[in-house]
Amino acid sequence: MGVIDSQWWSMRWPWMVVWLLTAVCFAVVVQYVLARWIARRRVRRRGGGTVSGLCIYLHETRVEGVADYLGIPKADMNVSQETSVSTGFGVFSKFTVGGGNAKRDTSTATRTEYWEPNTPMKTIRLIMDRLRERDMVVDADLTTGKLVPTATLANELRGTDDEHSAPLSAVRPPAYVSVSGMFTVRRVDGDQVVLRARYGNLMPPAHVKITCEESWVREEFGVDSYAEDEEFAATCLGRVRTWNAATRVLTLNPVSIFQ
Repeated sequence: MGVIDSQWWSMRWPWMVVWLLTAVCFAVVVQYVLARWIARRRVRRRGGGTVSGLCIYLHETRVEGVADYLGIPKADMNVSQETSVSTGFGVFSKFTVGGGNAKRDTSTATRTEYWEPNTPMKTIRLIMDRLRERDMVVDADLTTGKLVPTATLANELRGTDDEHSAPLSAVRPPAYVSVSGMFTVRRVDGDQVVLRARYGNLMPPAHVKITCEESWVREEFGVDSYAEDEEFAATCLGRVRTWNAATRVLTLNPVSIFQ
């Protein structure tokens, strides 16, 4: 019986190894598909796409830095053009009984390839897509105080008082924030533009402060056309810079602002 068992095992073990490797590969594929499905559900749950509306501020240097960090190339597609030229000539033959016309065609194809560079506006959309794919952006509605954390932030807050109502001040790099709300704007120090928005309904109220460099403000945004207490809707992608607990002011370094 032992001889039979050893013979059976010697014949069967290679196939068992093959089946085991197949099962492992199948499990890896299922895990990958499940992770992608969860990530897509999270994006749909947020209700956020990329960015929309009129771009009123775009810090191109920061856009380039974020794109490099996320591995987004400066040109994202190889565009090719092919040009074909056809030529032909005919010869009349007198050596056949009925005569004839022999024609030969030749064609020459020329292919030109070049990289199409990404504009800053196109790059910021690619950045938003990549940030959401990697679950690296926190969405916050400043009007309602609703905040959708990343998986990392949610894990950090689990079991704390902020688990179900995370404050924006809890956001830490490398996470980015996409904040939407009603803002006011005013010019300060001649070369800076400051946007402010109230956050939530707590007392004393908290505010988000966004300091913009004048050189990156788009011409379409007429800063001086707004009164100091006049509000407008906007969405800002940026990173948390500082949180002042005494004044309850959260300062962001903006990458882009859309109205």
